[in-house]
Formats: sequence, C-alpha cells, structure tokens
Amino acid sequence: MTNSEQINRLYYRQLELETIDLEPEDFEQATLLSGRFNNEAQQWQAYMKILGLLALKKWLSDRHLTLDNPIESLPPHQIISSEPICPLKVNGFTVCLLTDENIVSEGIEIPEKMINSPEFAAHFYILIQVSVEEEEAIFIGFIRHDQFKNQSLQKNEIGNYQLSLTQLNSDSSHLILNLKYLSPAAIKVPESILNEFKYWEKLTSWLERIFTEAWQPVEELLGNRKPIMTMAFTLDKTTEKLSPKVVKKFLQQFQITEKNRDKTQADLSQPELSDTEVNKALVQILQTTEDEETRWQIAELLWEIDPSHPAAGVRRAIDLGMQLAGVPVALMIAILPKPNQRFAVLSRVYPLQEQRFLPANLKLIGLDEMGQSLFEIRARERDDYIQFKFTADPGDRFSLQVSLNSATVTKDFII
Repeated sequence: MTNSEQINRLYYRQLELETIDLEPEDFEQATLLSGRFNNEAQQWQAYMKILGLLALKKWLSDRHLTLDNPIESLPPHQIISSEPICPLKVNGFTVCLLTDENIVSEGIEIPEKMINSPEFAAHFYILIQVSVEEEEAIFIGFIRHDQFKNQSLQKNEIGNYQLSLTQLNSDSSHLILNLKYLSPAAIKVPESILNEFKYWEKLTSWLERIFTEAWQPVEELLGNRKPIMTMAFTLDKTTEKLSPKVVKKFLQQFQITEKNRDKTQADLSQPELSDTEVNKALVQILQTTEDEETRWQIAELLWEIDPSHPAAGVRRAIDLGMQLAGVPVALMIAILPKPNQRFAVLSRVYPLQEQRFLPANLKLIGLDEMGQSLFEIRARERDDYIQFKFTADPGDRFSLQVSLNSATVTKDFII
C-alpha cells in the first residue's frame, strides 16, 4: 500500500465511514466482465468500476433497495470511461456513481454534463472508494442534485466541477431515507429540452436493455429472412444458417487482407478453431479494427451466431405496415459502441411477409433535429433491403423517414 493510500485510509477511518465487504465472487465477476476489453488500461478501469457497482448493489440490497440496472448489460463505453457511471436507477431515482481505488482527501471532480445535462443529471451522486487489497469498498458520502446546485461551485480548466469531501453527506442512513421515503419529484433536476409533443427513442437505452414495446427483437420480426452476410458467403443447406466454417472462412480472409495485423491476434490459419475461439477472434477484430465496414461485418456475423453477445451492440425492428398505407416493410435500427465513446448507427428497411423485394422508389430519409435532410436512399427494382450507416455522439438527435408515394412514416431518435 502506498503512502497516499495509507493516509487516505487513516482519514476515512477517522470519519468512521461505512465499509462494504467484497466477496470472492465479486472479484470473479469483475474479472470476467472486464476481460472482454483488450486494452490493459481499459480492463483495469472496468474492473474497478464493476467492483464499485457490485458494492453499491450489495449495499442497497442489504437495505431492501434494488439497483435496477443489470451490471452485465451496462454499455461498454460507461465501464471503460473515467467518468462517473450515470444514469443508474434506484426506486425511481436517478443515481450517479463515482468510484475509484484511491480518492484523495482534497476532493473529487464531476463533469459539468453530469450536473446540467438532462441526459446525465442525477438525483443523487454517490462516492464509493474501492480497496482491492483490503477486499472492501468504502461509502465516502453522497450529495443531492439540489444541494450540489446550492454550492455555487466553479468549473476548473477542463470543465469539471470540483467538490471537497467535506461537502458530501457521509451519513449513509440519510441516503436510505431519501431513497425510500422521498419522491423523485422533490429533487429538481434538469428537464429535457426536447419537444414535449414529440417522443424521441433513446438508442443508448437499448444498450441497457431498455426497449419500448413497438421495437421488437429482429429474430421475431425478420426471422425468416436470410442473413445479409449471404452476399459474401453461402448458407448451410440444411439449416439455412451461417455455419462455423463460413465464419472461419471470413476470419481467415480478414487475416490475409489485413496489412498491419496486431501480432497479439489469435492465429486464424488453424483449420480447427473451436466455436469459442471463433467468437473471441470476432470480438477481438471488432474492438481493435478502425475500419467501420469491417466492424459492421463482424457485428452481422455475431448477430447470426450469437445474437445476444454484448460486443455486437443492439438491434431492434419495427413493423411499419399499418402506418405506411399497408405496405409490408420493417425499419431496423442497430447501435454499436465505438472505442472513442461515439456510436455507430445502422438504419435498414426490409420487406416483410411474403414480399421478397422492396417496392421500387421507396425511400429512407435521414433528418437532423431541425428537420434538414442528412441523406436519402431510394430502393431500386429488386432491392431486398436499403440501408444507411453513420456515426453519432451522445445527445445527438435525428429522425428517419420511410416514404412511398404519398405515405410517410417518421421515427425520432436520440443517442
């Protein structure tokens, strides 16, 4: 233990702060979930954050409260980021968790967006220190959003608010009383500036496995359609699925064409790769390649062989037939986290029912939040789908229109 850690532990003991024991299974789960990242620094960041989340979950459970967010389904960009984890949900409240292994007694920093942005602002900000060596976590304290705003704090040169530990409430019983007996409406947080008459589908919520009813699993709505990857490979004749041999062929072709392949990659030239090794190789390429088209090809493969794989992002589809003058088509949206905390988005229109091709001249149109056109894709004769791919940042808003003749359906989205 370093001198700084020893000083901090002495400081915290003097405050008689509450500790949370970390069990062997907590460390096992943190190791398992952080192991999906290839970068060592990202693995450690994820490891510490997951331990902090597990400590918070256990602490709440012991007090008959539930952390609503499944830890294993949290978006990867939240886990590897140095920023607090937000939003988390507890009993109707939004919670922001700040966690680290070595929180200095001088204070902490909270990004400005975690306070003022409707997408990130929380009712409560909770600070937990993780001590791996001591196999415990320490509840340092919390502050309510309205109390934080009353502090009149200044931002530092990088736009973060600085908060001393003395400004936190270290009495955990006060937090429990708030969570159990206070209404979320009692703590005013920034309200969304979105048009109150328009509903925006939040795509990053999909990464947390939060879906609105209209958006269905692709396998249910489009289950009888052949995979897009059939353009490159043939299907297994008996199952009409992508066989492991097909996926291995793709991996081997990728290895041949990749000029500057990372030396740490698995050797894909071996003819008898196991299914586990195939999945691992796919994920490794997905997380390391900078080629956007390759990333989507990998995602397509994972959707076919392991649809629920966390590295493959999330996709959902909606039947537009009733809204588009009875034309049987579906809009599919997929969101895929990028390593730089941005998001890749895929929009695609499919024919439904017995229709093999889209109607000619059916259009997929992208609009920005002001209604200005971003792109327009028009179906040709015998197109079995049309699509458009783009990259977006957290908070970006856009709309997609599917139109045919005088019929138009518009769906609105926020990242």
